Amino acid sequence: MTGLLGRPVYALGQLQQTLITRLERELAAEGLSLRTHQVLACVDEQPGGSQQQVSDSIEVDRSEMVRIIDRLEQAGMLVRQLDPADRRRHQLRLTPSGHRALRRGEQVIQAVTDQALSRLSEAERETLHFLALRALGQIAVEQS
Repeated sequence: MTGLLGRPVYALGQLQQTLITRLERELAAEGLSLRTHQVLACVDEQPGGSQQQVSDSIEVDRSEMVRIIDRLEQAGMLVRQLDPADRRRHQLRLTPSGHRALRRGEQVIQAVTDQALSRLSEAERETLHFLALRALGQIAVEQS
């Protein structure tokens, strides 16, 4: 293949843009965004973690993270509590409403993924995922 789609980076960028556009649209229908879903998922994976840890994990500017946390707290999806061991630090925990929102978001992500990758077999999807993780450095290359 020639032209822009002949370049892997461009083809992957097109796939990413398609997925993000669909995800944002579908998550908005659930009262979420991709970023708020990422925060909910990160807090779920690290209950009691700090705003700073979440910010670092999903690479969001700390001032933006404060605004996101404020909105999620106002929506009743998470609580922010002072850490008894370090009163300068806030611990984050999902509320039952936050857990429900996270589950709805996961269902949306799965549906969008299934639709966007419907032309691929299950084995091809697994290979795509594996190769993406490997390119990101999340899976070590085996030494021969």
